[in-house]
Amino acid sequence: MKSLLARGLAACGCLALTACSSLGSAEDRLSELLIAVPGDVSSFDPATGNSGNDHIFLYPVFDTLLSFDPETTEPRPGLAESWEYEDQNTLVLTLREGVTFHDGEPLDAEAVKANLDRSRSEGSNLQSELGSISAVEAVDPRTVRVELAEPDLALPLIFADRAGMMVSPTSLEDPDALASAPVGTGPWELKEWKRGSAVEYVANDDYWNEEVYASPRMTYRVLTDPKTRVDSLITNQVDFSYQVGPGDAEGLALNEAITVQSDPSIRVPLIYLDLSDELLADTRVREALNIAVDREQMAEVGYFGYARPASTYFPEEHWASVEGEEQYPHDPERARELIREAGAEGAEISILLPNDANTVRRSEIIRYAYEDIGLQVDMQPRELVQSTTEFFDENRAPALLSAWTGRPDPAQTYAQLLAEAGYYNTGGVATPGLEEAVDRSHEQDSDEARAEELKEAGRAAFKNATFVPLVFEDTIVAYANQVEGYQPNLLGKPKFTDIREVG
Repeated sequence: MKSLLARGLAACGCLALTACSSLGSAEDRLSELLIAVPGDVSSFDPATGNSGNDHIFLYPVFDTLLSFDPETTEPRPGLAESWEYEDQNTLVLTLREGVTFHDGEPLDAEAVKANLDRSRSEGSNLQSELGSISAVEAVDPRTVRVELAEPDLALPLIFADRAGMMVSPTSLEDPDALASAPVGTGPWELKEWKRGSAVEYVANDDYWNEEVYASPRMTYRVLTDPKTRVDSLITNQVDFSYQVGPGDAEGLALNEAITVQSDPSIRVPLIYLDLSDELLADTRVREALNIAVDREQMAEVGYFGYARPASTYFPEEHWASVEGEEQYPHDPERARELIREAGAEGAEISILLPNDANTVRRSEIIRYAYEDIGLQVDMQPRELVQSTTEFFDENRAPALLSAWTGRPDPAQTYAQLLAEAGYYNTGGVATPGLEEAVDRSHEQDSDEARAEELKEAGRAAFKNATFVPLVFEDTIVAYANQVEGYQPNLLGKPKFTDIREVG
């Protein structure tokens, strides 16, 4: 059976304005790429990290079994040069020849089996994505047969994400060390992780893909304050700033030595909810939380127009979207009625959030909206990784203002976010009808049929008011004009390969 191809948003747009200032005289950095990033990695272990922000730290070290087209998220060859469904319940991967891990171990079928078996076992955050797999067989050194308990046409793109990141079998013997000392097959090797400060990479001289360029050295500087990331670029301390704040983009674009680029993505800032919490278990309260928020205001004021209102998990152009038919109105009067009907007037809701200035500012829009409908709101800013750890792992608050950064296949979003066993579904409460629709989508034999079932899952999530989607956020980056080769993708998580400094 031919694997299904994903469809995505239209080609990305670009904002590039120039005018007056300059970077000043720059030292020759042709051998090092310096990138300002907004937060640290939670773990270098692909199976146990808990932040969507981790991907940009993992991509340099780990190749994936399959890759994806950056503009459409269609599956592409990766460590597996080809893949084929022999039947609905059997996926066969043919691995590339001659690929080795950073420690010299060969990437072979036994290594792939060890990784997949681990990722679908207890203790992995990827179990919900790989639940369809019943067995993995190393047929010969280059052939992996994946047996399925039920059809699953999402697997090729699942293998383009964390579940497809291959770790050296030697490293798997010490998973505790893997969290800080990763060994993959990627274009870079980790040189040093200075927690909360910087991550340094060096190029993998034995990288299998000669068509990919990797800067000899690459360093991420963790700068949580958005103004500091901008200033570090203006003063030539970095070459590239990732996730530029929308409020800084227009002013930064006036600098004639800097390019500012804005691209649509499937990133969804949202409020995660613990549906096992007594207050949030009531659907009326969750609906009130959704309709109390003015999403147009959030897009224009909170994101300075670099976003669009979101009531669901995929923008209207996406092939699995129901955004065009399902939208929460801004109706604070009805929200107050729902809070009264639920007997929740005066109830307190604590919301964790990252402590960067932009998120804190947006949280005030939410605070006002929720206090206006009769709730007491306790906003709890934390460092980025701490906020996610306290919510997803330690259950210290019933809500988290953060973002869903998207995954290559929409079934992954539903499996991780909303399925009963999904890691990001902290309360472990099922969304009625959602998992059944996703399961049916795996059994279809056409794009159109699969899309219809995934749309049913989207309708179920909307009806249940499971979380509070806010906007679809553009990915904004800025870089010195001598930097060339940056390629965005729909996930808003660049891989930073093929970026060069010229002149």
